[in-house]
Amino acid sequence: MGSPPPTRAQYVDAYASLQARVCELLSRADGSVTVPSCPNWTVHDVIAHLVGLCEDWIQHRLDGYASESWTARQIARHADFNLADLLARWTDLVPDFMHLDDDPNIGPPARWAFGDAIVHEADLRGALAASRAPADAVVLSLKGSIVRWREILNRADPPTTVIIRPTDAREWILGAPNNDPPVIVTPTAYELFRALAGRRSQEQVEAWPWSTDPARILQLGLPYPFQWAETSITD
Repeated sequence: MGSPPPTRAQYVDAYASLQARVCELLSRADGSVTVPSCPNWTVHDVIAHLVGLCEDWIQHRLDGYASESWTARQIARHADFNLADLLARWTDLVPDFMHLDDDPNIGPPARWAFGDAIVHEADLRGALAASRAPADAVVLSLKGSIVRWREILNRADPPTTVIIRPTDAREWILGAPNNDPPVIVTPTAYELFRALAGRRSQEQVEAWPWSTDPARILQLGLPYPFQWAETSITD
């Protein structure tokens, strides 16, 4: 039996903790540093996006959620902010964000904001050669991204059962049952987290310990808006 889904309070607390970690991480950082896992973005751009996403939830500007044009507008409207002011703005927004009501269609805003922000926290840490995001935050993120990848793997034809056995986290069973042996893979939780956010190439994921050739499975791709990275990324 799997564990119960995370609660709204868990996502709210995780988002607030993440915001505090990132502010500490960037307290003396150079906002012009390039973030390799976000092509064409700098540290400043990543924070402008995170601040903009928080603002958009509060102000109910959700049309085109996660699209390139939506994130581009977030970055553009904060172009004249310096990094310190952006971080202060984010801190000021968090109390209002934490009290938002659940969206009637997709649930707690903090679930979606945390899912996006933990990916970008890892992006920033990789760019700055800092320590990795906390393991408990990574696993919380996986609980959402695995659900979305399950929907992709359910499209496999013929049906395929995929068992993901991270070396340092719980097991997940995805795909559809059939009479063939399941496909088993044993990455670390962190590598799985980064791959499902499009921060690993298909070739990198194919190099994980798979019980059989995973090419047919990986060709199904990733949930919107992610896709396999075009080049190998390490962080």
